[in-house]
Amino acid sequence: MRRHLRFTNRRHPYLGIMSMILGLIALFSLIYGIYCSYLVSGDVPASFGVGCALATLYALVGWFMGVYAVRIPDSFHITGVIGIIVNSVSLFISAFLLWMPS
Repeated sequence: MRRHLRFTNRRHPYLGIMSMILGLIALFSLIYGIYCSYLVSGDVPASFGVGCALATLYALVGWFMGVYAVRIPDSFHITGVIGIIVNSVSLFISAFLLWMPS
């Protein structure tokens, strides 16, 4: 039995790919910051806080890119959805880090 492949001109939008990449950068930066903070028993320099703040900014921009990429018609939505999920996890970790000291 032969399968017939259908031609499609749908593509992965660049915004969805960038959303996924920004989410991965933000997530790995936050995990690295938490791990390094654990290694030095919480006595971290201010640069770790700046790195986590930039990771939060990356996650926020990536989340909006993912939402915009999902709304583009006639395109694959998987990269945008993955970007939204990864960026949401990064934002949740950032919010938890801000909430934890209080």
